[in-house]
Amino acid sequence: MCTKENFTKNWSSGNADIDKIIQESQINNLTSGLQWIPYENFYDIEHIADCEYYTLHLALLRNKIDKRVSNFVELKELKDYKYDISEFIKAIKKIVIRDSKRVTRFFGVSKNPSTKNYIIVMESIDDTIHSCLSRFFLRIEWGPKIDMLHHIIEGLDALHENNLVHCDLHSRTTLLEMWDLSTLYVKIDPGLCKLANDLILNSDNKSNNVYGSIPYIPPEVLRGNEFTKEGDIYSLGGIMYEIVTGSQPFADQAHDTYLMIDICNGVRPKVPDMTLNWIPKCYLDMMYQCWDDDPFKRPTTHKLTHYLYYTQGFSDFGCNMDIMERPHEKIFLRSLNNFHPQSCYISRNVYTLYGLKDSLEDIKSGKCADPNLYTYMNSEESSKCID
Repeated sequence: MCTKENFTKNWSSGNADIDKIIQESQINNLTSGLQWIPYENFYDIEHIADCEYYTLHLALLRNKIDKRVSNFVELKELKDYKYDISEFIKAIKKIVIRDSKRVTRFFGVSKNPSTKNYIIVMESIDDTIHSCLSRFFLRIEWGPKIDMLHHIIEGLDALHENNLVHCDLHSRTTLLEMWDLSTLYVKIDPGLCKLANDLILNSDNKSNNVYGSIPYIPPEVLRGNEFTKEGDIYSLGGIMYEIVTGSQPFADQAHDTYLMIDICNGVRPKVPDMTLNWIPKCYLDMMYQCWDDDPFKRPTTHKLTHYLYYTQGFSDFGCNMDIMERPHEKIFLRSLNNFHPQSCYISRNVYTLYGLKDSLEDIKSGKCADPNLYTYMNSEESSKCID
């Protein structure tokens, strides 16, 4: 039996609030409590990616946290987290304990002794919805595709119910465990969500930049406003599009400031004619509601769940996919890999239209390069428009 006496402190995170959260979690949850994990417990650490807010590594853990899971873990080393890390961990802790079915497991916290940065330790899942769809789109039947969507909505609902906003939801940040093509389990990675209260406090402030992939960023955020739960619903619309078309939104266009202007003017991805025969109208209606320019007209996660369960047409559609003629199938499969050379689906720093307000005319006239065009992201020429 675990009692407070069992947790006599022989470790410290260096943050009293974090220590308290971890200890309370261990006392109240014998099997899934958070842990303080010393950095020396990790080995074979492999650098995976870098972004503005964190560095991502994979590692092996010397002592398994849970016998039911692998000792492979994902390490998100926070660089400059501008919100209270202890409040963030407190919010994530609730999801881990109560709603972990559709959210990647959060094992605990560590700290890099060299950088002094805190590390979020989470379960490692290799596959993503995008990688699965790009390989097996025509072989995955309609039922499992709808199951995938339902899992994402369940995960997003768990975040929103715990006052968290994802802020970077797309098919490459939505993880997937695949047993076979009919058994697909989707989990949302809550790794660096933001607390909705923090976002509300900053709602009067316009942002010069946002982190994400342009096709999934809602128009109000592209204009410089803060991300909200309604913004997550807009991003979900982009995943819905890929689930039924096999293509990511705006794959045939450059992801630049011109595309941002188009999105803010109401332009949305076109559904290919070849796929219209197998997509039910109720699905398209729901997808376009998620993409509504007015955030308050977008459905909530609860309403989306209701649509999936109770709208006739979701469960018994999609059979036309199986009768696509061979020549059309080849054309369709080629189209899935037809990306514009200046499209970018990796999350990155994007200048908002508010941040570019003094240089938009120069960008349009060609006097300065577009800083949001992927080719020019790191060039001096593009940065002079902002400086």
